[in-house]
Amino acid sequence: MIPESQAWEMGVLHNLRGIYEGRGMRFYINPSPDLIPGFLGGFRPDAIAISPDGTGVVLEVKSYRTPTTQRQMDELKRRVSSEDGWQLEVIYTNPATDETNVIAKPTADQIESRLDEVERLEQAGYHGPAFLTAWAVLESLARLATPPGSTAQTISLGAIQVVQKLAELGYLENEEASGLRALAKVRNAVVHGDLSVNVSAAQVKPFLEQLKALRSEIVRSTSAQASG
Repeated sequence: MIPESQAWEMGVLHNLRGIYEGRGMRFYINPSPDLIPGFLGGFRPDAIAISPDGTGVVLEVKSYRTPTTQRQMDELKRRVSSEDGWQLEVIYTNPATDETNVIAKPTADQIESRLDEVERLEQAGYHGPAFLTAWAVLESLARLATPPGSTAQTISLGAIQVVQKLAELGYLENEEASGLRALAKVRNAVVHGDLSVNVSAAQVKPFLEQLKALRSEIVRSTSAQASG
C-alpha cells in the first residue's frame, strides 16, 4: 500500500499535469534522465513541464518544509534561475505543525453559518477576515466531502491539500483548482504575516460564490450517500 504522504504528492502531480498540458506544455512525472535539463546537475525532479520553445518549469512536491529540504530547494532554485525562461515551482502539501489536532467533522448547518459570516464580513468591507474565514469554510467542505475512515476527515489540512482533496473527489475541475492554488498563495502570505498583501473584494466575492456552489454540491452528494 502506498503511504498516504506519497499518495498526496502523486495526486498533486497528476492534477498539475492537467493544468500544464492545458497550457500546451508537455508534462513528465519522474522524468527519465534524457529528459532532464543538464543545468540541474544530475538532480532528478518530481516533474518537469516543457513548453514548445524548449523552456519550462521544474516541479517539486514535498510533504514538509524542513531545513534539509529547504537547503535542497535553495540550491535547485539557484540552478533553475540561472537559465533563461525556466522557473521552479515547489509545493508543500503538509506545512509543519507543532502537533496534530483531531478536528470534528462539520455539519451542513455549521458550514452555512460560517458562509453567512463570510458574507457579512465582506459586505462590511473586512475583506481580509472574510478571505481567511472563507478558507476555513473550504477546508470544512473538504472534510465533509471526504469518505468516512480517511485521516483527511479529522486532521488539519494545508491549503494545497484542501484544493487537491476536492479535486480528487471530483468537486473541482483543473481550471478551478489552479485558481484556488493561486488564492492559496495569497492566503499563506496573509496568514504568515506578509503585511504588504492586501485582500480585495474582487478576490473575496467570486471565492464566496464558489464556496456556495461547492456547499450545495457537497451537501447534496453526502446527504444522498448517507440516505443510500
